[in-house]
Amino acid sequence: MERKLTEEELKELEAQLSCPEGDNGIEVGNLMNESNIPMTKSSIRELDIQDENTVLELGHGNCGHLNLIIDAAEDVYYFGLEVSKTMWIEAQRINITKQAEFRLYDGKYIPFPENHFDRVLSVNSIYFWEEPLAVLESIENSLKVGGQFILTFAHRSFMKKLPFVGDKFTLYEVKDIQELIKPLNLVITEVTKESDEVKNKSGEKVLRTYSIVKMVKM
Repeated sequence: MERKLTEEELKELEAQLSCPEGDNGIEVGNLMNESNIPMTKSSIRELDIQDENTVLELGHGNCGHLNLIIDAAEDVYYFGLEVSKTMWIEAQRINITKQAEFRLYDGKYIPFPENHFDRVLSVNSIYFWEEPLAVLESIENSLKVGGQFILTFAHRSFMKKLPFVGDKFTLYEVKDIQELIKPLNLVITEVTKESDEVKNKSGEKVLRTYSIVKMVKM
């Protein structure tokens, strides 16, 4: 039986989840990749990647899932954006390929031209967006008309029960996303609700409920 984390350890874990740093950040990045992979696989499936698509991911972590994206179709090119320098370095160390490029960004504005991407993906990173509307506006601008955006997140009802979730997290339900995108040219075309049993980052087994929200730029 794993021991419960102390209050100080929980705060450190929360900080590392929001922006992994140093050796502890690398370890947390590995745990995140392992824990998130069911959500990531489902999200990539819903993204419906086509030949020659250009794909952007926000908050890729160590990007241990990269091959699932670039092998989903022919001649796919991937761009990853991270706020964590540690994860940016790890992603480049783990993934040696000419089909991917990793960059750091400010967590708000996407540093690419308008109408640049066919697909955009974000799994379990929206909790840490300090200005979610600004991020969504930037996603809209960077997407081509008709391009698809997959936003995947665990429900507030699940997340609020986790011992490490504190002030660094902003929690969501699907209705919150519907409200956020009202001023934008993003339209929700499908919402897939799923659940799985996972060991959370403090060692306990829990039933995780989450939604995969598919949007299209009009």
